[in-house]
Amino acid sequence: MNIIPSIIASDFAEVKEKLAKLEGLVEWVELDVMDGVFVPNVSWQAEEDLREIDGQIKLSAHLMMGNPETVVEDWQTLVDRIIIHVESTDQLDSLLSRFDNGLNPCEIGLALELETSLEKVKPYLNKVKIFQLMSIANIGYQGEKFDARVLPKIKELRELASDAKIIVDGGIKPEMVAELSEAGVDALVVGSYIWRSKNIEEALRTLS
Repeated sequence: MNIIPSIIASDFAEVKEKLAKLEGLVEWVELDVMDGVFVPNVSWQAEEDLREIDGQIKLSAHLMMGNPETVVEDWQTLVDRIIIHVESTDQLDSLLSRFDNGLNPCEIGLALELETSLEKVKPYLNKVKIFQLMSIANIGYQGEKFDARVLPKIKELRELASDAKIIVDGGIKPEMVAELSEAGVDALVVGSYIWRSKNIEEALRTLS
């Protein structure tokens, strides 16, 4: 199972510190970016700081922000993947059109909150190949409890899009990995389990 550690940072110093701890251990890291509009929490969101990053880890920006279409162009040259919420914008079609010409090296993915029906993404199954299903009720915080209601959603999405990459985000612990893998998940975004562990490398090993 591919494990993607997530970082919720109050400032860029924390981003750099956590990336340094993960260098050489993982391929991808997700940056949770929150503006206090789409979710109550506020995090570091100054994408220009990433010009200082020179490590090998690929970066995914999970934009938990209102109207992400206003900032996508700022992020797409500095990260390898952008995840936007279908609930956060009424400009989804025009936003996705910026990525469908094959010229943009940045990947685009769609995230769905736990309560959001897959009906919201059915029109985009031929345009988007990365879907991130939230498995916690309150997004924007680490340490929330995993909600098993995501499991039938995973299975349904796998049937609808057999070649899509399905990522599950929230409340992940080692004992859940086998069931999530069997349901059709390709990658797990994990925050608190990793950062609260005494040994990050060992925590990653127990998850994968």
